[in-house]
Amino acid sequence: MEREKPVLVVVDADPSRSHRAAEGLRIAAGLSMYPGIRVTVLLGEHAARAWRTRSARRVDAEVWDRALADLVENRVPVLEEEPSGIAWQGVIRFAE
Repeated sequence: MEREKPVLVVVDADPSRSHRAAEGLRIAAGLSMYPGIRVTVLLGEHAARAWRTRSARRVDAEVWDRALADLVENRVPVLEEEPSGIAWQGVIRFAE
C-alpha cells in the first residue's frame, strides 16, 4: 500500500479582512477527501484567533464554518504551530 503524502495548508490571511482564509480551509477540506493525501492545517495568528473565538467576524463566514466542519469530520489536524520532523510533499499558503 502506498503511503499517504503529507500536505501542509497554511492559512496566514486574516479571516476578518480577506476571503483567502476561508478559501484556504475549503481547499484543505477538499484535499482531505483524497485517500492518498494526509492534510494538516496550520493557522496563522489572525486565523487562529478567529478559530478560537468563534464569535469573531469573518469574511465568507459560511464557507469558513462549513470547511471547519468538514475538516473535523475528516479528522484533519488544525494547528497553531507547525509540527517538527515532517517532510511535507507540498505546502500551500493562503496569505494576504
